[in-house]
Amino acid sequence: MSRKSSYRYVGTPDPMTEKEAYSCEKYMKKNRHAMRKAGRYMVDVPALLALFHLDCWNCRTVHRETCCEGGQPYAVEEWQISVLEKEVPEIAARLQTAGERDNWERYGVWDPEQTTGTIRLRHGNCLFYQENNGRFGCAIHAYAEETGHDVLPLKPFSCQLYPLDLIDTGKEILLTAVTRETSSFSRWGTDYLEQFYCANPERRKLAAHLDENWFALDGYRPAFEWNVPMLRYFLQEEADSILDHLRKSSHTPTASM
Repeated sequence: MSRKSSYRYVGTPDPMTEKEAYSCEKYMKKNRHAMRKAGRYMVDVPALLALFHLDCWNCRTVHRETCCEGGQPYAVEEWQISVLEKEVPEIAARLQTAGERDNWERYGVWDPEQTTGTIRLRHGNCLFYQENNGRFGCAIHAYAEETGHDVLPLKPFSCQLYPLDLIDTGKEILLTAVTRETSSFSRWGTDYLEQFYCANPERRKLAAHLDENWFALDGYRPAFEWNVPMLRYFLQEEADSILDHLRKSSHTPTASM
């Protein structure tokens, strides 16, 4: 079995390349001493302490384009297709215009030319990137909040994961976050680090032209803090001990890497 066939991104059928798998394997060997084992998971403590500020509502104001625009999200796994399709009629009914609702009814939500489970584009953006009460955002997430549905099984897994990443090596699952050291194999690549303030506090410090309340410097927190519910879901009975270790580590001088 090749390295490429055993390494995969959790939550999507979209593949890792051979180069990405090699980079991941090399990274894990080099940094295993700093990781903590939790069941099948290898928890990458240094990466989970990297600082982020998910000031998503101000992203479009600052960058003119959000991560939901200009491309498609990672494909969802087969089990999630049927879960999402069941709710699509209700989500579509909440769209702002009849033209948009007609488009969904006519063409559906999937891109037949891409990997099964890939959401199609609309105006160059993810189909679910829609206006709701005067603000643009994920129509799936808005629907879940309005109706009390659990967003975890509905919203594409990768869209909920950032800035974390999960990589199944075939033997264990690396729980990490996108950093300069992991970007060579992370599903998030280098774009967030190079282009977006959310992943780069040093770049934000240099942006003196921005309103201080947009991606405020005092709002940057360790990666793990942005997705504690998902971490608990992954780690189960190991969650409390791992989170306690991460919180203690985040107060050490190395936590601001």
